[in-house]
Amino acid sequence: MAGREKRNGFRTGEARIGSTLAIAAIGALTLGSGVSDSPAQAAISPQERSGLVQNYRIPSGPLPGALNAFADLNGLQILYDADVTGRLRTAGLDGDFAVDEGLDRLLSGTGLSWRFAAKGKTVSIILAQNDRGVTNDAIGAESLPAIDIGADRGKVKPAAAGAQGPGDRSTGYRPSATAPTTLKTDAPLMQTPMSIQAVTRQTMDDQQAITFRDALVSNVSGVTLTPNFFDNVVKVRGFQANTFKNGLLEFRFRHFDTTNLQSLDVVKGPAAMLFGRMEPGGLVNMVVKRPLETPYYSVEQQIGSYGLTRTIVDATGPVTDDKSILYRFNGEFFRSGSYRDVINDRNVFLAPTITLHPIEQFRMNIDFEYDNRTWVDDFPIYPAVAGGPANIPRSRYLSPAFITARFPDNMDKKRIAFDWTYDFLPGWSLTNRLSYSNAGYQTNNGFPFGFNQATGVLSRFLTYLPGYTDKNFATNLDLKGKFTTGPLEHSILAGFDYFNYFTPMYAGLSVLGSSVNIYAPNYWQFENLAQAQTYTVLGQKWTGVYAQDMISFLDDTVHVLLGGRYDWAETWQSRYRTSAALANATYWASYDKGFSPRVAVLYQPWPWLSVYGNFTQSLGANQVTTQGLTLQPQRGEQFEGGLKAEFFDKRLLLTMAYFDITKTNVPVTDPSNAANTLTIGKARSQGFELDLTGRIDDNWSVIANYTHNDVRTIIGTATDPVTAYNRQIAVAGSILPGSPRNYGNLWVKYDADGDLRGLSVAGGVNVSSDQLGDPANSFVLPSYALLNGMIAYTTTVAGFNVTAQLNVKNITDTVYYPSAGSRTTIMTGAPRTFLGSLRVEF
Repeated sequence: MAGREKRNGFRTGEARIGSTLAIAAIGALTLGSGVSDSPAQAAISPQERSGLVQNYRIPSGPLPGALNAFADLNGLQILYDADVTGRLRTAGLDGDFAVDEGLDRLLSGTGLSWRFAAKGKTVSIILAQNDRGVTNDAIGAESLPAIDIGADRGKVKPAAAGAQGPGDRSTGYRPSATAPTTLKTDAPLMQTPMSIQAVTRQTMDDQQAITFRDALVSNVSGVTLTPNFFDNVVKVRGFQANTFKNGLLEFRFRHFDTTNLQSLDVVKGPAAMLFGRMEPGGLVNMVVKRPLETPYYSVEQQIGSYGLTRTIVDATGPVTDDKSILYRFNGEFFRSGSYRDVINDRNVFLAPTITLHPIEQFRMNIDFEYDNRTWVDDFPIYPAVAGGPANIPRSRYLSPAFITARFPDNMDKKRIAFDWTYDFLPGWSLTNRLSYSNAGYQTNNGFPFGFNQATGVLSRFLTYLPGYTDKNFATNLDLKGKFTTGPLEHSILAGFDYFNYFTPMYAGLSVLGSSVNIYAPNYWQFENLAQAQTYTVLGQKWTGVYAQDMISFLDDTVHVLLGGRYDWAETWQSRYRTSAALANATYWASYDKGFSPRVAVLYQPWPWLSVYGNFTQSLGANQVTTQGLTLQPQRGEQFEGGLKAEFFDKRLLLTMAYFDITKTNVPVTDPSNAANTLTIGKARSQGFELDLTGRIDDNWSVIANYTHNDVRTIIGTATDPVTAYNRQIAVAGSILPGSPRNYGNLWVKYDADGDLRGLSVAGGVNVSSDQLGDPANSFVLPSYALLNGMIAYTTTVAGFNVTAQLNVKNITDTVYYPSAGSRTTIMTGAPRTFLGSLRVEF
């Protein structure tokens, strides 16, 4: 960033103005001079630019850094008195704003103001006493006359399908940067040499995305579903993704939703250099909402198909007058049935957050979460007949309902986490993150282990776990800094992290021999079945050290990233059918270690265009077991190349990427026991992705993506075709199940203007080609296209912003199958569903 700051103005802390102006910060924002604009920007005068709208994601913090980020995003130059601005901080900027409105918000509460220059194409900003007569005792500034910059001032286009309150809900579709927890650095997206996509709060609100999966699958290229009773699991670029929250691993937990999330950031390809235990396809980082300095309150009620009701509350503001302590509370009360027989779901989620900012150099966030969920297990048991899914209703429930419905699953989860950052020197900081989660479960999971196509009889077994606890502890420590060596600007990161997952010994019951006729099921038939007791202990430890250097040169146009990490991992399991003592005393364990490098180059010839390439490797432990034995660790490797481009004054972002990933020891479902997992020797994912997100103009917004991906087995099991079919074995050349070759999504939103201002209408389509359903490629899931729509209207009632919204998914009621893992585990897609909401903000 140091080079970028020099290109757009003075570095923070280097600007010095004469003594007559020592009480005020004085700046100049210059357009055109020495700054290359995109073609769409080049023809825009400074006066016209002041009213243009683009998306910002500038976090709260020191004012100098925020002003530098603002200048960088607008292609401007900035000069200020560091003695004055260095003592001030800003609430940040999150959403779609014009230049003038954005500056007003950045400077709000600082006692400073600004104005444009009157001559030429230079826009000068004078930072002094603001024009509303607010004084700042810290700098003793005096009032300046009111400043009028013309008719464009104040034209801010709504970004939301409704909400225009003072909160951070209206963030647009396109972020300007990733959250600091996602890449552990503050590099802009255009200078990051890898493919990164984000699902913003705005996107989740417009689509009324309640679950983790709903928010991700249609909004990011390369993301698909996979059958799994951990319903938050998705695949990225053909391989199962890892899930993080604020940069720390969330492992084995179920039922992530979007209640307290500000965004979902997706990092494509192996990110093991930063995060250790890693799938080579990528990771998803859940970014939690942060407290705001401006009070904001929201209450929303949703009602939908199959008896869905959901109440959401969001409240935030300062606790103390000096705003050194802030709070935020998000809560959810949810209840719903399902298009699937006997399925129901209930959830209570409470998430308070506190921010502490006692001095300028230090900031700390403390997060608490409580989640209590009760649901009927719906592992995707649905068989294939001949070359396709069985011809039975998609509502048919094929788990042993006489157990699962009478004794529903329950999760009681508690999580506490914190993160703090201390800026101990200019450009140097130390960050520590820590989280601890304790989730108690009672579960009944049904699994298929055989199917007779001639008779329609499906054989099942049930695992009944009356009580067990998953405990996750994760922490890391990062040192970041910037320095210069000759013509090279360095931005370094060095860190350490530790992860510990442990499930104390628990007793379970396996119920064997259950069967059901898929064409005429008897849900409530009780069977006298064989039972087997098991005692199990699970655990994993992971320690890693890492370092990287982003080297920038040639006037900040070339960026070279060099990094590496070394990991030590331990995975263990103990399972006995006869003795709890033996289960506690004896373990099957594996010890893995390895080096994960990353090398990347990015060239930015113009601020609106970047071209990049990278090479990365990863180490990942298979935390799945077969008959009490841990599987061999996964190894991943990726070559990637792509480009990023910004259009329409940086409001629209295009990312294109080609990738080639190989992975060893790939887990696949054991066809003879769906609770077990097997591995294949090597798989490859090779393809092309395109993502387009943001605003076209003040009225139109778009999310569009396309993926072409070939995911297949390279080294499998040598066998004849009949044996491969009968045993569902992956052989060399076979496509991995649930991996469509081509798929894409389009979502377009229109925000009305004039007399219809406040009205938003959106529509979209999700399209997928055929996909093979099992490792042996013995059956096909047909292609499909889904139509979705939204209409919303926002108005003011008694001073409150009120938004009414209706979403319809799968408008044409298409029958489709999103994914499969074997001939008996096929996911069914939801029919046409309606979801309405009423939101009040103040």
